Amino acid sequence: EMVQRKLHQKKRQVMIFITLILSWEAGSETIRYSVLEETESGTFVANLTKDLGLRMGELAARGARVVFKGNRQHLRLDPGTCDLLLNDKLDREELCGSTEPCVLPFQVLLENPFQLFQAALVIRDVNDHAPEFPAREMQLKISEITIPGKVFPLKMAQDLDAGSNGLQSYIISSNPHFHILTRNRKDGRKSPELVLDKALDREEQPELRLTLTALDGGSPPLSGTTEIQILVLDSNDNAPEFAQEFYEAQVPENSSLGSLVITVSARDLDAGS
Repeated sequence: EMVQRKLHQKKRQVMIFITLILSWEAGSETIRYSVLEETESGTFVANLTKDLGLRMGELAARGARVVFKGNRQHLRLDPGTCDLLLNDKLDREELCGSTEPCVLPFQVLLENPFQLFQAALVIRDVNDHAPEFPAREMQLKISEITIPGKVFPLKMAQDLDAGSNGLQSYIISSNPHFHILTRNRKDGRKSPELVLDKALDREEQPELRLTLTALDGGSPPLSGTTEIQILVLDSNDNAPEFAQEFYEAQVPENSSLGSLVITVSARDLDAGS
């Protein structure tokens, strides 16, 4: 009789486990709870007895358990009140990455008699990450004969936060030659593009340094910066010029072959070859 009882108990546990697996995808109505990420462990989430329409003490009497997929239990039942509490501090970026909304499905399992309730925990984002560029500085080489209107794609910043707390726009330090565009990509990310407004002149300014800033949508917004070094490449746009327009020299009649008559000089504003 003892052996039969143990076999019956094991069979019942297996049946509960199978039912639990099958019911993850069930179409029953889901109760949704919402908490901010980084909320302290032990924080009250819900009065489960009230939400499930049960009598006081019924959760404890029926051996209620909270079950998440995987090994981590993000919620627990208070042994005294059976209130639903946070079991640990949650990091939305760690749990869901860039996926938005961040939803963690779970079930409330009751025994005696067996019953399942579908539920979900929504982790709301807080603005705890600033945009960050892959490098502190980027370099562009632009010819001085480049026509205004030319667009130069730049490296994007990354922001681990989601939604309105994620990266929203780019700005650039004030200058007479360039403005910045924020391009919305098909994958939802935002990339910066540098647009030439006014032609460059290497002889006038061979190098420019600009500050590119990425802003998120938090209140207040967080930001990240990178420096753009622009090297202006030379083109052959200047002819050589003599120091004087007219030179005059006198040569004695007995001067030997190879004697110095006069020294002239010219300069060319272009560089290299």
